[in-house]
Amino acid sequence: MGDHSGGDEPGHHAAAPRRDPHGGSRPAAGQVCRKIPRRVARVVRDALVARPASPASTPGRRTRRAAARQPRLLLIPARSSSYDGHVYSWRPGGPVEKLTRDDLRLGCPIPNSKPCHGLILIRCSNKGGYFVCNPSTGAMLALLPDTQAPVKLTPRWNSVRNQIRMPFFWKVCYVLGYCSVTKKHKVVRLFSCRPANSCCEVLVLGTPAYWRPTAQQPPSYYVDENNPAVYVNGHLHFFAHEAGIVTFNTSSETFGLLPLPLPWPGLRNSSLTELDGCLCFCNEKLDGSDARFHVFLLRDYYMEARWEKLCCIDRRGWPASERVLLQSLCIAPLCMYHSDDGRRKIMFGTGSLKVFALDPDREDSPEVLFTPDGTIIGSCDDDFYLTLGLFEENLAPVGRTIEEMVFSSPTTKAWSDVLKWMSAHSVSELSLVCREWRAMIMMGRFIQSHVFHANLNKSPRVMIILDSSYGLYVDLKDFPGQHALAEASHLVCSQPCHGLIVGSWNITDFVCNPAMGYYQRIHTPNDDETFFAGRIGLGYDSKLNKHVLVRISYKKKDLVTREYKLECKLRYVKDRLWHMVDPPSRPVADMPPAYVNGKICWMAEPNLGPVYLSCEIVVFNVGAGKFEIMEGPPCSPNNGRMSMLQLRGALCVACSDKNTNVIDIWMMHDTGTWSMEYHIQLSEFLPDYSSENTTPLAVDTNDGWILLKTGRSLGYYNPKMAALEIIFSVSMPGYCHKFCPIICEESLVCPLGPC
Repeated sequence: MGDHSGGDEPGHHAAAPRRDPHGGSRPAAGQVCRKIPRRVARVVRDALVARPASPASTPGRRTRRAAARQPRLLLIPARSSSYDGHVYSWRPGGPVEKLTRDDLRLGCPIPNSKPCHGLILIRCSNKGGYFVCNPSTGAMLALLPDTQAPVKLTPRWNSVRNQIRMPFFWKVCYVLGYCSVTKKHKVVRLFSCRPANSCCEVLVLGTPAYWRPTAQQPPSYYVDENNPAVYVNGHLHFFAHEAGIVTFNTSSETFGLLPLPLPWPGLRNSSLTELDGCLCFCNEKLDGSDARFHVFLLRDYYMEARWEKLCCIDRRGWPASERVLLQSLCIAPLCMYHSDDGRRKIMFGTGSLKVFALDPDREDSPEVLFTPDGTIIGSCDDDFYLTLGLFEENLAPVGRTIEEMVFSSPTTKAWSDVLKWMSAHSVSELSLVCREWRAMIMMGRFIQSHVFHANLNKSPRVMIILDSSYGLYVDLKDFPGQHALAEASHLVCSQPCHGLIVGSWNITDFVCNPAMGYYQRIHTPNDDETFFAGRIGLGYDSKLNKHVLVRISYKKKDLVTREYKLECKLRYVKDRLWHMVDPPSRPVADMPPAYVNGKICWMAEPNLGPVYLSCEIVVFNVGAGKFEIMEGPPCSPNNGRMSMLQLRGALCVACSDKNTNVIDIWMMHDTGTWSMEYHIQLSEFLPDYSSENTTPLAVDTNDGWILLKTGRSLGYYNPKMAALEIIFSVSMPGYCHKFCPIICEESLVCPLGPC
């Protein structure tokens, strides 16, 4: 295309193939363009249309050039009535065009920035994380999983000091910028907390590294993710509450401060954006006496940096039809442009995907430019955020994922093979050695490999719960003394699933990773507060790479009439929203479930519903998202206690016989058949160990010994010798409470959002 001084007119024949200097023929430009993807061809087409006109230009070409000067918008109608998972573009006077699929997995996608050298930053609501996108090419790069639940926003309890581990922050704000020195994009995030405390990190796109501290750390400011920063003139601009505008130089990574155009009181409904190449400050007063929308521009950025009041919009003076049509939870300027008559106008967008224009020099009615109703998008619900922004034609690459870059190095692969055998605590400390190691350790590929290899052929690691309210745990070997035991009545915990444990204590449910010190309470509104040991289960969806919580509650339970009513909810550990699912056809027993091979399994309650002579198991298939009923082992629930557990990767049921003081552990095989794997005889260990108070916890893969708990004692049972070795017991006189031991796996898995 660079060989032509002017564009070919429509209808001209394509040039014949030319000889290449190295031999062979070169295809003509038209032959090449036919092989270019449609989106790329559109970029080339618009670039040709936007070139300066030649004397031979036709009126039709001038019309196309005028249309190209009109601002083009990117529309993400995730809340529309006809949403089909695609993003669209639109230009004044033109139709809505479908671009590409958004390919975003969680939440509602929100453009977090205006185009920055062709790229935009997209935030997915509901903790869906951040993505860098080039709408022109359809390329999309998911940033690190840490953007979904940053470690610095997750409370981690220090059991020694009895306080939250630092650093810990409440808020974070992300922004995409560009460094003119290195010619690379940077994603910057600023953490803040009250009382004032701040921390700033940067991620350079296209480099095999993790988040790193900025060259200069910011002063103490308080920012909000819902009020994103703005990139203008080589600087990022954060709106800091009660302080002003914090600037960040993307090249030198230093901070500064800009004054506000108005005094702080009354600026709570304020935001920053970019308009006409300048920093723009918007303030909307919502009280009844003043409903005006103020727009300011920062002129002479590198000189005196003076604020200029661009306009003041009073919507009370609009006609009623426009005022009703454009009423929205969010209004923000998008760009400035010149209309066909040469007048300067400001284009605004609303939270309901409507677009209108105003003349800043006149106080006239708004010109409605676009409404999604009647288009292929359909009507859109109103929102507090804009789901539209500017569209910039550009072929800038979003780059490779950090995982691809990190594991392409033979050295990094070698270190990965070494670190995957180490404990979670040691690996966590070694992540501070260098940026490449930290990037490698935080990758899902390494985390999955580590949780397998670090626990291979290891004896069970036992921890004791000190306080289930705040997630305080301690290794059995480091236990400070019996005086520190937590009362464990109405406290149950699951076996680990990739290191994660789900538990219930009184009316509280929680998820934790004891190896990493993480703990998160699970809030479930409008649920029965009656303690029920089998009310929550933890599983894993291998297709989505997410851990799943399934909560079952009884809305009605009558043991006399055997009538019952169940309600079931599901959510992913990272999310906060629960979704209703159809309950199982059988009631579940009052005992913790077990997770095995994509299925969460409960024992069926024999005292409710129809009478069944055989043992049944209620199964939730995580992949299918529905319940099933499975036949259990050939043992009767009337003979004694039963419990579910996972041993050696298989589903097991422990059945006790109170008459003979024996516990039989049945194991299910891949064929669906059951066999008795362990026979535990407890008659010699009465009264401390009886079939009615003893529960199997785990099996030591090294010697086959079975770990048993009673609530007041822990011991390993040798099935070959029928011998018991006590490793811990409560010997305090008059102490009647029980303690709760848990099995801890070495794991870096922490998909936990902030409490």
